[in-house]
Amino acid sequence: MTFKERVREAIANYMHTEGCSCCRDNKGHEANKKVLAELLDVIEYEDGSGYDFSIYRKGAKNVP
Repeated sequence: MTFKERVREAIANYMHTEGCSCCRDNKGHEANKKVLAELLDVIEYEDGSGYDFSIYRKGAKNVP
């Protein structure tokens, strides 16, 4: 599978697990977020609580 195909699949899986807090697949959402973070080399928070996607948003400062 090409990198583009892997990213496309990871995003599709992630989006499938989104939803409001009452119906979201939280376990699947976190697992899919991890896959995206690893594919895109997103920096993990120092405390290991997740990945800091916010630094990559449009207009964000201090993008590594």
